Amino acid sequence: MQRVLILVNPEKPLAREVADSLCPWVRQRAEVRTMDLSDEPVEPEADLVVVLGGDGSLLKAARMLGGREMPVVGINLGKLGYMAEFSAEAFCEQFEAIAAGETPVSRRLMLRVRCETGDGRSEYLVLNEVLVAGGDAHRVTGVRATIDEEAITTYFGDGVLVSTPTGSTAYCMAAGGPLLAPGLAAMVLVPVCPHSLTHRPIVLRPECEIVLEPTDLQKEAVCVVDGQTRVRLRPGDRVSIGRADSSFLLVERSHRKPFETLSRKLHWGHLPRYQDREGTQGQRDKGT
Repeated sequence: MQRVLILVNPEKPLAREVADSLCPWVRQRAEVRTMDLSDEPVEPEADLVVVLGGDGSLLKAARMLGGREMPVVGINLGKLGYMAEFSAEAFCEQFEAIAAGETPVSRRLMLRVRCETGDGRSEYLVLNEVLVAGGDAHRVTGVRATIDEEAITTYFGDGVLVSTPTGSTAYCMAAGGPLLAPGLAAMVLVPVCPHSLTHRPIVLRPECEIVLEPTDLQKEAVCVVDGQTRVRLRPGDRVSIGRADSSFLLVERSHRKPFETLSRKLHWGHLPRYQDREGTQGQRDKGT
């Protein structure tokens, strides 16, 4: 391994501190360059990209890479750390194995999103999900959906999102969508709080082309890319969603078990916290 690019989330003070301590160590083993996470594309090529932040920082890094398939390590300085599962210490411990290609690299499906509005056309890469919802008024939103040019329905509710398997543990899960295995080649269309009990999530082949169009039920709507980038929409605008040509290469820790990680992060199998007779919070199981 010759070139390492370190992307630093400038909104996290600890990220700068970790970068200052990590760079000299890595520089003894490879050429190092640092950049702040931003909306600007990454220009230098690298054999490894290290992101200092959290899962949200990885989402921004995926867009910065612009479709270039470079392996990415996430060092978690955020909250959940489901994708960014390395600590700085663990990264240093496994650096030689990562450099030798001995650690697993998960190829994550990404989406390509095209927004066609009265102001022009824009295109984005998506690692988690894309959402079409109401604007600032937060009223009931009408979203017309077609799949492979076949009209499906018009959803009325808070909006409609399309998620990747990676994003299925994020907004998709919170909206009642299914959990998809990380390596699965699929995407899921999820109505958010629909005004119909018969509207359910739909799991689709990744080759499908989904088009979401806001209706004239509201004067404005919004397309939100990975919860970070917003595009204003009006009735008649179109959001086209399909599989991206490239994937996101996520370096994972050795012996990682995805469902064990999911269970631990989301506290599956834990009893509810009951209130005891003294009014304090506790659990009924002995020893908890």
